[in-house]
Amino acid sequence: MLLYLSAEAGGAVGEVFADLGRWSPEMFDVPFLPGGERALEGYEIPAETPLLDLDDAKHLLDRGLRPTQVIERNRPATQAWALKIFDERDADGSRRWRGVRWWSYHRPQWRILGLWGVTPSNVAVEALVLDHPAVHDAARALSKPLG
Repeated sequence: MLLYLSAEAGGAVGEVFADLGRWSPEMFDVPFLPGGERALEGYEIPAETPLLDLDDAKHLLDRGLRPTQVIERNRPATQAWALKIFDERDADGSRRWRGVRWWSYHRPQWRILGLWGVTPSNVAVEALVLDHPAVHDAARALSKPLG
């Protein structure tokens, strides 16, 4: 299982809602879960967690990847290179990486992480509403009207 996260609160909001034309309170509803509402969860991962940083050109070169291949919307291609990274092993046979870090398709300033075999500790959970600072940050970055 892969845990998909953003290093920035605005990035988490933007990744989920970027494709919506207008942002409104209804976007926080979870229709398949009666009474469900979207929330923003803060997290911490251990500092020593080995993450492959795909914002490092050497890491891309070592794997024969181009930057566009990292963010293109081609799920089979993305899953193929991600599986190769997941399967990388150290000399002792242990898994080399516990996750990957890259940049958002929507805003390269947003850092995205995919983690496996790591359970981050929960820092806080906040209800999402239109006036939440992370919603405002994402809306501004993506030029999305609120209302």
